[in-house]
Amino acid sequence: MRMVMLGLAGGILLTAVAGVVSAGDCEGLMLLNETSDGATMQQQWFLKGDKLRFEEIGPDVDKGALIFDAKKKIMYSLQHDERMYMEIPTGETSQVAPDRSEDVVVVKTGKRDQAAGYPCDIYHTKDKSDGSTGELCIARGIGNAAMLGMMSAQAGGASLLPGWMRELFKDGGFPIKGVDRDAKGKEEARWEVMKIEKKSLDDRLFLPPADYKKQDMAVIRQPFGDAMKEGRAPADR
Repeated sequence: MRMVMLGLAGGILLTAVAGVVSAGDCEGLMLLNETSDGATMQQQWFLKGDKLRFEEIGPDVDKGALIFDAKKKIMYSLQHDERMYMEIPTGETSQVAPDRSEDVVVVKTGKRDQAAGYPCDIYHTKDKSDGSTGELCIARGIGNAAMLGMMSAQAGGASLLPGWMRELFKDGGFPIKGVDRDAKGKEEARWEVMKIEKKSLDDRLFLPPADYKKQDMAVIRQPFGDAMKEGRAPADR
């Protein structure tokens, strides 16, 4: 049940907005550190109105970014090394798969903590399917409409996040601190927001750079579709 900031890295979010509503008016930058397998990685979240940009920074991460525009219902996946991007309409859905949220038990502990100067409420989670556990410390008024839209979205016809997690993200909720453990209690990952800076952001942050080439999504989908039918991994391109 690893959180790891929602598995956003990579171009896997073929999402669809499932009803975006106002979720706070935070505009600015959020820096988050995640430690997993002995390595620490930093994530950047840029929030502005109905737009969100996410990227990982560090020597061993993919050089890319994801931009989610809830109003336009579009996601851009940027690949900096190739100076290219994909434009993914987030209205592409199929039949929604059953939600397995009943496998996860979430309990509000009544305890509080803080990170980056923001107070948060601690929730304990347990996944009945594999015995893994964790803690999430949820702060309010940090997320924006784009974040809620993305969390409420679907990927490949299934909900991107289970219902219990979407509920925690309501009203601008965001897990500014947390830890994941396996069934034996061994820590698998830990993350904490280190800085939240409210400031005006340039609109150009939420658009592909003018000199980036647009990649045709059909070219990307075809080898993966053929591979799935034949039960093999797609060949490297």
